[in-house]
This record gives sequence, structure tokens and C-alpha cells, in this order.
Amino acid sequence: MSSSSSSNASLNPLAQNGFANAAAYDRYRPSFPPESLNILLENVRIANQPGATVVDLAAGTGKFTELLAKRPEQYKITAVEPHPEMRKVLEDKNLSAVDVKDGLSTSIPFPNESVDAVIAAQVGRLSFLRRL
Repeated sequence: MSSSSSSNASLNPLAQNGFANAAAYDRYRPSFPPESLNILLENVRIANQPGATVVDLAAGTGKFTELLAKRPEQYKITAVEPHPEMRKVLEDKNLSAVDVKDGLSTSIPFPNESVDAVIAAQVGRLSFLRRL
């Protein structure tokens, strides 16, 4: 499932261009170590919580989302990603119990306190980069 409003105008141009080849990013970027996933889920208190609602913020191509979707807890996951090419790769994976939405960290598409966890597994900070 997906929602297609447009957050492109708010994306840093370096991010917009740098992640344009989302399929290659997904193919070559390694996944997360299972141990780190378990530690993270324990710390946000959703490990062993069946059906917990989770927002994967800045989900990218879904490397972390895939791991959440495979968990025995059967989380209800919303993956939020502003970059259209990254989001398309994630949508094409058709992960079970995952709703993919366009959005930014500054406007998560949920009311306050309506989910069990909001996780940003890895977010590249491009605001400090300049063109030389």
C-alpha cells in the first residue's frame, strides 16, 4: 500500500540526486546485524510485543523495514520515506503488514501518541554538505 503526496520540494537537493539510483543503493547496501535489531527493539520496548504499531521513519528502500516485517511479533508497520525512487523500491517489495507512505520527519502522518514506536534506523545527514 502506499500514499503519494509529494515531499520532494522539501528534500535536500543532494539527497534527491544522491539517492536517485535507489535500486543500486538497495542492491549494494548491507543490511543491519540481527543483534543490533534485537537491542533496538528491546530498548524501544516492542520486542516480544505482538502486533505493536511501528513507524519506520526515513525507511529508504526498506532494509530495516524488511527485518521488522519478518519478526515473529507481526508488527503493523508504516514505512515513511520522502524520496520517490527510494520509496518505489520499498513499495515494490510488497512486504506483508507494511504500509508505505510519503512523508518527512517534520510531519509524520500520525497523531501524537498513536503508535507504539517510531524508529529512524539510519538517516543520512546531508545538511552540512555544500557544492564546491
